[in-house]
Amino acid sequence: MPVSRTRGTKDSVKFMQVLDRAVYLRLKQLAIQRGVTVQELIRVLLIPDWLHGAEERRLKSELESRHRRSTQKRLFRTSLQKPLVAARKN
Repeated sequence: MPVSRTRGTKDSVKFMQVLDRAVYLRLKQLAIQRGVTVQELIRVLLIPDWLHGAEERRLKSELESRHRRSTQKRLFRTSLQKPLVAARKN
């Protein structure tokens, strides 16, 4: 369970993450290229990017779901209206 602590006026949560060695070495390489530590890379770059991407995926999923529902409603209404239109022509 994360350990909560207060730093200044902000609430912080400390946690531990276990990484596969290959993943850690890749992160270390990226951190060195940027002149930062692995921790800074994760905290400042990777987590915000991941959260942003997750939010974009959530919004895209919502839009696709809305589109499917509205398309289904239109198809349902259209299928109900066709027999009525055909009956009126007779």
